[in-house]
Amino acid sequence: MFKICRHQLRMALASPRFYIALFMGCAIQIVGIMPLLEYAQGMGKPLSLLEGFVCFSCERYTISAVFLSIVFLVSDIPFSSENETYTLLRVSRKKWLAGKVLYLFCACVLFYLVVLLAGMAFLSADAYVGNFWSEPFYYLSQNKGIGEYSAYFPYPHVLLLRPLQAVLIAISLNVAYGFTMSLFLFFCNLKLPKTLGYAVTMLLHAVFYMILSAFQSSYYARYSLLGNSLLMYHSIGGQYSELLPSLSQSFLVFGVTIAVLIILIFIGIRKYDFRITVGAKQ
Repeated sequence: MFKICRHQLRMALASPRFYIALFMGCAIQIVGIMPLLEYAQGMGKPLSLLEGFVCFSCERYTISAVFLSIVFLVSDIPFSSENETYTLLRVSRKKWLAGKVLYLFCACVLFYLVVLLAGMAFLSADAYVGNFWSEPFYYLSQNKGIGEYSAYFPYPHVLLLRPLQAVLIAISLNVAYGFTMSLFLFFCNLKLPKTLGYAVTMLLHAVFYMILSAFQSSYYARYSLLGNSLLMYHSIGGQYSELLPSLSQSFLVFGVTIAVLIILIFIGIRKYDFRITVGAKQ
């Protein structure tokens, strides 16, 4: 299992697709947090290094766009090369599946860690290292002193967390969504040509995004997996508990969805004829 995961990671690191996806993710995040940096510079006060990612994780437009990089990164799953048949001659389908699933999880974690570090590097010249919220970020959450800047963060309940807590939870939610949708792409590619599987995954992502955009109330975010991945759509410290789900509820939703997808993929693999469908013959 671990050897398959390691081999898959090596192939990913040798592919231009991996670096294009990372560049896209980092660039989208940096563009998204530019207004925050300009707002802090206008106040003449530094930000916390961690606040850029927190702001990024509470913006559904940038999160949705960055997800496209994740799909691009793993779009060749499960048949990444023409030697998959030879791999299956040496290991069971269960171990092969476990290795591929582990690779998808590791790829999502690595992707968001790089995005986090890129955002921290972008803010580093005008930010401090500390586990407390900055003055600009606090005022922004209170809708105070925005003025001519386009910075936007009307989520004061998020500040009930420490910055490091918020970042760890935000990364976990983002990874959970990326991993879940990667597994969905895996399942689609077992049943459909890769181009069509990619299209179906993007269509589902668009449906999740439309659920967030179509309703004015945040209550309906719980019915979108994308909404469950956004930090601000959760009850924190008991605030908005009648309107928003708790973090544990969202992680439970992701856990159940991931388990169901893995079971469906395993059932699909047991019935799959790799001799005639793998690699270039797919």
